[in-house]
Amino acid sequence: MSELDLPGFDRAQLHAVDVLRGGGAVVVTNPSPMTYGVVARDARAVNLLRGRTVDQPVGISVHSAAAHDQLFRYLDLRTDTLATVDFALAERISVLAPIRSDPTMPEWLAPAIKDGWVLFFDGSWGPLVLLWESFPFLYGSSANRTSEAPAASATEARAQFPTDTVIIDADHLRTPAAAYGASTVIRVDPDGRLTLHRSGIQDQVAGGPDVLLDRLREFRSAIAVLDGSTSTPLGKAYLSTAVTEDGEPKQLVPKTRIRLEFARVPNKNQDGPRVYDVVRAHVGCNSMGTAAAAGELLADGSLWIDGIGGTQVGCQPPLRDQEEWLKTFLTSQPSWQVNGDELTLTSGGTTITLLDRKIAEPEFPLDGIRWEVVTTITNADLRQYHHHAEQAWISFDGGRLTGWSGCNELSGAVTRNNTELNFSEVAITDRACTAETAAMQAAILATLGPAVTYTIDYNQLTLLTPSGIGIDLTAG
Repeated sequence: MSELDLPGFDRAQLHAVDVLRGGGAVVVTNPSPMTYGVVARDARAVNLLRGRTVDQPVGISVHSAAAHDQLFRYLDLRTDTLATVDFALAERISVLAPIRSDPTMPEWLAPAIKDGWVLFFDGSWGPLVLLWESFPFLYGSSANRTSEAPAASATEARAQFPTDTVIIDADHLRTPAAAYGASTVIRVDPDGRLTLHRSGIQDQVAGGPDVLLDRLREFRSAIAVLDGSTSTPLGKAYLSTAVTEDGEPKQLVPKTRIRLEFARVPNKNQDGPRVYDVVRAHVGCNSMGTAAAAGELLADGSLWIDGIGGTQVGCQPPLRDQEEWLKTFLTSQPSWQVNGDELTLTSGGTTITLLDRKIAEPEFPLDGIRWEVVTTITNADLRQYHHHAEQAWISFDGGRLTGWSGCNELSGAVTRNNTELNFSEVAITDRACTAETAAMQAAILATLGPAVTYTIDYNQLTLLTPSGIGIDLTAG
């Protein structure tokens, strides 16, 4: 299906995605009874569209799992309070929370921070999935010009903003409400105290701020009881270091390890608990996982899993059998214990010992590694292998870049911060390439520009431009 064949609403989303990738701001729909919002990849664009000075703090949407995990890593809050924040996000309440000063903090959080406090929300809404899933995070604010009320409809938004403003009109998907309003903002103190920072539609619908805050406080208290006072594996990934059965070592399939990841996330759907605890598992073939209401997955020192789903990749018999063995173990309600960086799971005569993945597999440094290109990226998440292309690679040495495109030598300059690279003076030799190598070379060159987000996951490096073009690389 071509873009012209798509429904008008989907075409509007695709156009909005293009505008956002180009550095502009757009007006997006929220579910009733919330007002419309302004979002952008550049915080300055949000302020400009709203008629404010460009350096004013804005909120940041943490709609992706990666952005959520990075943000929560730096919040100065206890585990039960973090769960309460997730509850608030699931209710589309905005949160003002204390954030630790840390030199490793990603720079993209800076526009949402003022005086040690960060303002964030979860803006994603199902009908706008094309837009939200194209970006790991977006800056945002209510859709109104300075001194005017937030827009409650596309018509009101058009009356406030310039005629060329991109506005995703989804009034037909919203439920008419007696009143509309911007999001309530709660303040969460380091000691867990919850207060109203700014009244909004959520506290009005709930029957007042006291009713809303009491509901959040009750949830926090319940989570504190379920979590107990011991350390939990939530928020961490682990790799197996030993497996024993009846006191004897059990050998896994060569070159495989058990990987378990635990997370706590808000529920974006209307049904079900407002916050989930999630476990994800991998042992060489399929990715598996399950979720339970917050506090129930790891209750009473046991792992409570009724069933576990996953991908359906066909595995070779040894890997398939190993995967079924792990499923059986994980669903047998094994006991768990965290001791420092080590996690131990025990059921019957089987014990699995795991180590915090950051200790077991420290991330490779950016410099001094031959990073080999694995796939090229378009539209932020569409990966393509170039099976018939020659191997390409790049390497970093401080402020210098060198590399090989598969048929030509690369060089250039690079500056960096914690999350971004800025490439300049990129030069390349002029040898002819085969068609597929030329396509890969073009993708590499398109990636090596300004404001390139980089992430390292053990031995995997991803470079992604604001336009959604990028490359995946692995340490050679």
